Amino acid sequence: MKAQISNTYNIIVSIGQCRNAKRFALSEIEGTLKEHYSRLWDYGIEIKRANPGSTVSMEVDHMPDGSTMFKRFYVCFRGVRDGSVEGCRKVIGIDGCFLKRICKGELLAVVGRNSNNHMFPIAWAVVTVENKETWKWFLDLQRGNGNGLNILSDGHNGLIEAIKERVPHAEHKLCARHILANFNTRFKGEHFIKPFWRVVKATIKQKHEATMQEIKELDSGEFDYLMERDPKCYCRAFQVEDVFCDAIENGISESFNVEIVEARHKPIIEMLEDIRVYVMQRLYHQRSKGESWDLTICPSIRKKIADLKAKQRFWAVYPCGYQQFEVVLCNERYAIDLIRRTCGCRRWQLTGIPCVHGVAAISSMNLNSEKYVASCYSKATYLNYYKYIIHPLNDRSLWTQSNYTKPLPPKNRKLPGRLSTKRRNSVAEREISSTHTISRVTQVKKCSICYVSGHNKKGCPTKKIPTTGDSVPGSSNPAPIPNPIPTPIPTPIRTPAPIPTPRSTPIPTPAPNLTPRSTSANLNPTPRSTPSTPHPSQRSTSATPSRRSTSANPHPTPRSTPTTPQQRQRSTSSRPFRSAVQVKKRKASERIIKQCLRKKVVPKDGSGCSSRKPVDLG
Repeated sequence: MKAQISNTYNIIVSIGQCRNAKRFALSEIEGTLKEHYSRLWDYGIEIKRANPGSTVSMEVDHMPDGSTMFKRFYVCFRGVRDGSVEGCRKVIGIDGCFLKRICKGELLAVVGRNSNNHMFPIAWAVVTVENKETWKWFLDLQRGNGNGLNILSDGHNGLIEAIKERVPHAEHKLCARHILANFNTRFKGEHFIKPFWRVVKATIKQKHEATMQEIKELDSGEFDYLMERDPKCYCRAFQVEDVFCDAIENGISESFNVEIVEARHKPIIEMLEDIRVYVMQRLYHQRSKGESWDLTICPSIRKKIADLKAKQRFWAVYPCGYQQFEVVLCNERYAIDLIRRTCGCRRWQLTGIPCVHGVAAISSMNLNSEKYVASCYSKATYLNYYKYIIHPLNDRSLWTQSNYTKPLPPKNRKLPGRLSTKRRNSVAEREISSTHTISRVTQVKKCSICYVSGHNKKGCPTKKIPTTGDSVPGSSNPAPIPNPIPTPIPTPIRTPAPIPTPRSTPIPTPAPNLTPRSTSANLNPTPRSTPSTPHPSQRSTSATPSRRSTSANPHPTPRSTPTTPQQRQRSTSSRPFRSAVQVKKRKASERIIKQCLRKKVVPKDGSGCSSRKPVDLG
């Protein structure tokens, strides 16, 4: 948004200004939070008008100061309720999720499972807090005492107690993935994960008990923890047959929570409307998709049958009676009865779909395995789920005004810590993901100076003890450096430069004297003695301005060495200051001049020899 405004209007705005502008625009379009909660009564009346037979319930709290606060709101459309009854599959998942940003509270939902093993939303409610009282109220609005009903949940303490009191005849199963997440917080190690899933997925009690014995041998504490959670609530070996659902995870509820994650960021009426429109469109699209199928069973069930047909070739089938077989693989053998549609592994009875042993027996008789699938997975049953529709609603300006007291938004429950908008992944999900973190608890820490464990560099005994004037290692304040005693710099004696003689080849000019002048130098220095032999750059030249004289001494006499301290001081102070580069250039120029004189060639510009024909100067 910030970049778009900058490109469109050529102005720079801050992120806070963008956030405030967006909040103001949403308030203009959707209204304030108080207006949303005040129209909840009108919204419920509009739902009942457009969808007769729907269930809408709302409760408020009357405060001591006379104000009315919102407490909870429940809605169940008749179209989805009748569709779940026509589907004849009594399997539901119950779960809650948090609302985000504007609207505070939680959203409770009941999600069914259709013939294609996909989710089928049935009812949802907005509450201020998730507890035992809220779950009791939510389950009371579901019709029936739970006879023949299978309920999947995440194991919330309030929900477990509410199910025991309100729907005692229902079979309550806990999500195995939530149990594993709590299990990993107490018992670390991947060697516990595979035995746990073998315990959960075992369909026979004998296999379940054998795997539990293996876990007991590994760790008795793990065995006691799993027994405390009651294996009848999360293991397939104790599930009731003929329900046609062997699910051990509450994935359908999690799928519904993901679909409405964007709606949970909006105000309450906008959120409820987004959920209603999503379910209304889903009913229409799923019905259109089912009518286009040229199948007798649903596609996902047909895919499972195809996968089982690829595995059945490993099993040997021995007929023993009319449509009765014995299927053998190594040391495993199971009895099959095609008339009763049963198998010794109990998977066929739990799911209503032939297991790999049943498919092997059916294939040995050249029969179609799809005919032995339960009727709840057929195309006709699937269309019964989506036979009914949710009728559309009018705009809120056309809603009927109610005479009830308009409720106010609930007070925010300030929880400790920073508010999180993303769901935290469980331990099992973090292990599956690609990012891993390594704990440093078990690592041995060593000193970075002596590399011995037991201490760090601050308490190292071999560390040098700083004395006065030394800096302490690791300290940001170094030891003070004493100020050096300034030494006077002698003033150089300026000698008059010699008058240059006209010549054809320029001589490199020495570097200027950069030595600073000092006030402590001698004001009347003794004049310097003239050296007997001039510098190569100051050698005498002949009268001919274009040629160098050849009468120069090829072996010049060295300068007279100063003997007294006064002469040494004068010679040192009169020497001009030159950098290393200047000295190097000067020596190179002298070397080139000597080479040119030796070859009797006139130098061009002091940096090389001319390409002219050599001239004899003798």
